[in-house]
Amino acid sequence: MSDKKTIIGKDTLVPLGMVLAICSGVVWMISQLDAIHYKLQTIDEKMIDHWTKQDMENWGLRLKMENPTITVPKVKK
Repeated sequence: MSDKKTIIGKDTLVPLGMVLAICSGVVWMISQLDAIHYKLQTIDEKMIDHWTKQDMENWGLRLKMENPTITVPKVKK
């Protein structure tokens, strides 16, 4: 057996600057993706159709006017 010593030196290590650059790039990408996700959530929430009581009453009246043969119940107050 040969006695070889494993020496970790500057030739075997990834330069610290490269590690910092990769880490900062990952953090930047995550922050950008979070911003995009937030914007998409905001758009999605705005697209949800919220029906008010007045909207429901108007829809019922329009349905009744356009279809006189059906019975449309009144909206309870």
